[in-house]
Amino acid sequence: MRGRDIRLHFTIGVTLILISLRWANWKEWQRYYPTMIYIVAMSLLYKLFALDKFHLWKFSSHDFFFNSHIAIHLCHTFLINPLYTIIYLSNFPEESFLKKCIYIIKWVLALIIVELLLLSFDHINYFHGWKLKWTIFFDFSMFSMLRIHFKNPLWGIFLSIIFTLFYLYVFGYLT
Repeated sequence: MRGRDIRLHFTIGVTLILISLRWANWKEWQRYYPTMIYIVAMSLLYKLFALDKFHLWKFSSHDFFFNSHIAIHLCHTFLINPLYTIIYLSNFPEESFLKKCIYIIKWVLALIIVELLLLSFDHINYFHGWKLKWTIFFDFSMFSMLRIHFKNPLWGIFLSIIFTLFYLYVFGYLT
């Protein structure tokens, strides 16, 4: 099984590159760039807290291309997260509130499927009370924050501070 599973993070990255070539609005990438930087900053902020105290989740390091969890985290931070951000924002519906909610739910389900795949091949591990239910809550908040940041960066940053403080409190980073 190890021969099959060692390419998972690499495959996710390549797949997102290909999907972004088809479905991301690269002609207007400058519109999405601040929110792409925002998600990079949030990912680096998590790693900063994790290295200082402890991880809630951690990518494993048995990918043939990325030989450490830091390398895998950086791949997600600088490639995978910005790619799904531009794809997500490029196709966000402007119609009804219901369509917006359904769109967010579809993205959360997609990321949950990827995470279940990562879990099944031991490419991600949970610690200190983090469970899949927290990932689901986090993904809903993350996709909401991406859209809010895209529409109103200051409001998105303010709400992100609130969510960050919430996670820091719940998982004992503030003690």
